[in-house]
Amino acid sequence: MKLKKILSAVLAACMLICGCAVPSFVSAEEAHTHEWSSECKTECGGECGVSPVIIVHGIMQSQVYVQDKNGNDLMTSDGFPIVEGMDMAFMFDTVALENEFKAAIGDILLSVATGNRDSLLDTVLGILDESFSSHYFNPDGTRTNGVAVDEYWYSLEECMNTPDKSYGYAKGYGKDENGNTLPTTKYETEYDFIKRQVDISGFCEDYGYDHAYYYAYSSFGDTIEAAANLNEYIDMVKAQTGHDKVSLVFISLGGTIGNVYLAEYCDPTEVDRVVFAAAAVDGSYLLGDLMAGNSTLGDGNVIYNELIPNLISILAEEYEALAYLGNAVARAIPQGLFSDFLTEALERAIDEVLGKLIHNCPSMWALVPSEMYPSLSKELISDKEHAALKEKTDKYYNIQKNAAKTVKEMSGKGVDIFVICGYDLELLGLIEHYKLSSDNIIQAQSTSIGATFADNGSKLADDYKPAIDKTYISPDGIVDAGTCAIPDRTWFIKGQSHLKLQSSINDVIELCIQLVSNYEITDARENNGGYPQFLEYRDLSKIESLMNKFEESDLSGVDAESLAAVEAAYENAEKLLADRAWDAEKALEVEKELYTAMYKAGLLSDGDKAPFVTYTLMPILTKIAQAVSDVFEKIFGGNDYWKFLSDLILKILDSIK
Repeated sequence: MKLKKILSAVLAACMLICGCAVPSFVSAEEAHTHEWSSECKTECGGECGVSPVIIVHGIMQSQVYVQDKNGNDLMTSDGFPIVEGMDMAFMFDTVALENEFKAAIGDILLSVATGNRDSLLDTVLGILDESFSSHYFNPDGTRTNGVAVDEYWYSLEECMNTPDKSYGYAKGYGKDENGNTLPTTKYETEYDFIKRQVDISGFCEDYGYDHAYYYAYSSFGDTIEAAANLNEYIDMVKAQTGHDKVSLVFISLGGTIGNVYLAEYCDPTEVDRVVFAAAAVDGSYLLGDLMAGNSTLGDGNVIYNELIPNLISILAEEYEALAYLGNAVARAIPQGLFSDFLTEALERAIDEVLGKLIHNCPSMWALVPSEMYPSLSKELISDKEHAALKEKTDKYYNIQKNAAKTVKEMSGKGVDIFVICGYDLELLGLIEHYKLSSDNIIQAQSTSIGATFADNGSKLADDYKPAIDKTYISPDGIVDAGTCAIPDRTWFIKGQSHLKLQSSINDVIELCIQLVSNYEITDARENNGGYPQFLEYRDLSKIESLMNKFEESDLSGVDAESLAAVEAAYENAEKLLADRAWDAEKALEVEKELYTAMYKAGLLSDGDKAPFVTYTLMPILTKIAQAVSDVFEKIFGGNDYWKFLSDLILKILDSIK
């Protein structure tokens, strides 16, 4: 089971770097043929004053079943369908993959022992190629297999009463006391799945589940087709709600669909409010560098000083102290392994495996930054074999590079457009552009639609001249909002990670809900509903967990003084959650207060650490580890121990001579 988890994690990393319940197959020929009810199903009949909202989700947030030519779901060797979106483990036949690795272990060890790296790469990449093959695209941009998307041509109210297909395929890693497989997914209804992806229950409870819709599409597909289908979907929502306008929230990859929709289909008389939340309006250098093979594996300064802390901060920040100490351990690995073997391995993996997915997939090209597209498309898809694909990607590129202009035009025609952007985090340290200010996945220039940012670790120059005036410069001196498409309607959240959007229900998701329902909010600067233009990400997960634990606790054995302290801390936590001026330091203080009070009151489990360990000792250890790492950087620079040692020996020998 451990191997299965490891393989799934590796494949997940590759992917990262790199009208009924029954789903319907959607192809280019079948676009615009959806069947849906035009009957008005809302009590308000379109007269409630709040437009229905459509969520256009991000990557892998729909359930897309891979099918054979006869429309049958492709199944794994252990009887589960291959699905893009539900759980990364569903994308691959992990049992077969595990067995193939076991069968090839002898060849792998022999290749390592003999130093035959070509044979080693042939074996490993052959196995990965087989694993990815069901998701490949042809050079013309069409899939090698069909797909069936679980689509919802009705409101979330109906989704709540519709069984989810995936529940019958619940695939797990453990077993219960009777030996039955425990599911990793527990989506009994379609709404259960949707809520796990984007939780807008706050909007639904205030304005009705019949006013909320979830537009599902294949993440690995055709962006232009998806936008055309969205246009039809909007007609359906208007008919079923009785409203003459809808509001749209484009999240992450959904921003590429938003680009096409605004440019090709948007009728200002049909659209109320539009929110771009962490949206890839100008793609992501994470994908662009991956396509181009631009890695940092040959840069010792990155490999030995920055890569491990970078990866840990993105994937498992609780181990930050160990990450800095990991720099010292990493130097024991010869740089040649990174700059030579791993660089070749990455290049071959892209060309021979991932390339068959991302290089031939239209929606992946929509994630290439406009700056990179001309040269990259010329290099990879300018031959006759890719002509049909390039025609599509060229069309999208022309839309993408004019996205800011389109947003301004639509805003001028009466569409209320708002933007939410995370910044001041690094992209994945394995790629060339990792230092750009980002939300870990998409550079902030893209999600803000053109704002200006200093690189991570720095501020705008002292002599920097604001595009408008200094009030558009963030208090931390990192952002000039004045250069973005709609500077008065763009919010910036320092430290907001793309990977934590789903869990930011009380912050980013709530802001999205406010923007589509609170018509008193008209801009980010004055009539902003109490949300300042420049905010800070607050990790509320622990506070919310502590609050839930307190609410469920038996307080009969707690003394009056301790209980009063917990209740006071709980009240402060409630105030924090309601505070719209997000402050990271304040959130940590409130968390510490509540944790400490509950710990002293005996309301935490035996395994919980003492407050001193969590809030004092661990930060100190992290600073010490970082200081040690900085010392090593000054001594060894971008070299491994062996290079440093050999250079030192040569210097000694030269001095003797």
